Amino acid sequence: MAPSRYVGCLAFFAASLLPSGVLALWPVPTTLETGMTALKVSPSFYFDVQVEGAPTDLYEAVGQARYYLETDKLGRLVVGRGATDTTALASAKTLSYLKLSLTSGATAEPIASEAVKPLGARSEEYALTIPADGSTATLTANSTLGLYRGLTTFNQLFYYY
Repeated sequence: MAPSRYVGCLAFFAASLLPSGVLALWPVPTTLETGMTALKVSPSFYFDVQVEGAPTDLYEAVGQARYYLETDKLGRLVVGRGATDTTALASAKTLSYLKLSLTSGATAEPIASEAVKPLGARSEEYALTIPADGSTATLTANSTLGLYRGLTTFNQLFYYY
């Protein structure tokens, strides 16, 4: 994927900044590990799809994720919309891209095909890792539907400042 043009600053604060007991991600992750480190998204951020034979609707999902990341202008739901985060953002590392891949042995079927499989036969699970040091973020899943769910979560982790 080509780098997207993006003006502004997207920042990431792990869900642990949320008040205790509040989980604002949907779909709700089965497990979640969080941190307290600020992370910015590079103006040239891109999604690196490493899926052999990736279906068209996976690329469309990536395009949708890129569009939302660039245009949603989501703000933190706190007084001041995160204005107190200025100091943390000044020294925050920068995330350059998110690498998407399927687990070994998984086949790349269209998301639309995966989504209509019986509940017991479809896999929506994914592993999303975003290192605090700004190194490669990864999204790995057993299916393209899992990658789609992971992209949805990824977009909810950043806000515009």
